[in-house]
Amino acid sequence: MSEAENEIVEQHRLIEALLRGEATEESLAAFAGVLTPRFEIWMPDGEVGRRADVVDGIARSAGSDPGLRITIDAVRVVAADIATVVATYDEHHARPDGATSRRSTAVFVRDPDARHGLLWEHLHETWRPDPA
Repeated sequence: MSEAENEIVEQHRLIEALLRGEATEESLAAFAGVLTPRFEIWMPDGEVGRRADVVDGIARSAGSDPGLRITIDAVRVVAADIATVVATYDEHHARPDGATSRRSTAVFVRDPDARHGLLWEHLHETWRPDPA
């Protein structure tokens, strides 16, 4: 797996554990610790979340989705240089009452001190058709 794929998978394992109520305060710190101060996410519905709002939202939502399962596939590095990595991936959420999928594009900045050497700078998510 590439550094980007390792980072994407690990971050989503943390999100899943946090939302399922299976994580610790250290998990929230690990989630937040790989987001740059400038991090923003463009949600599938068009809303934009800044770093502080995203971290607060995950913290407030801890344990709110005990049946959630997140899987990641189709990770592809589309650009990389000495300072940045851009990757796309598919993210699937399965719950007892249904499933959703989204395609995401992530922009990472390299940081040798970060987990997997990457920090999340920007994330853009787009809804995909409902999984079969």
